[in-house]
Amino acid sequence: MSRLERFEDLIVWQRARELTKLVYFITRHETFDHRLANDVRQMTVLMAAKIAAAFEKRGTKHAMDMLTLAKSVCNGFKLQWSIVYASHLIAAYEYEELMLRAIEIRELLFELEYTFEFWYPEQNDHRSNDDG
Repeated sequence: MSRLERFEDLIVWQRARELTKLVYFITRHETFDHRLANDVRQMTVLMAAKIAAAFEKRGTKHAMDMLTLAKSVCNGFKLQWSIVYASHLIAAYEYEELMLRAIEIRELLFELEYTFEFWYPEQNDHRSNDDG
């Protein structure tokens, strides 16, 4: 088993980057409102950033919080694209591809969360509280 040394080695981060590239490709058309395109692009970048932050902080509560945020962003991504699709701004095949990739990323995030809990147990600060 190879050791993960960088967040770029994480499959979930790689998938998030691929999703970012796909979103940039889909939103390149002039049919997209500039603000909407910017919002959906930023969402995928944020997802990858939270995954990277979680990796850097593995073994802490902060890492788990970053994974929770990444999962929330993933859910928001799915909702936002559902609205874009319902507004007829993308084709059905584009929507299906985006949803499949988002679902895969969400599943990988749950796996990463489990991995962090198993291999990097949370390092709590065990300061004594003198209550009495």
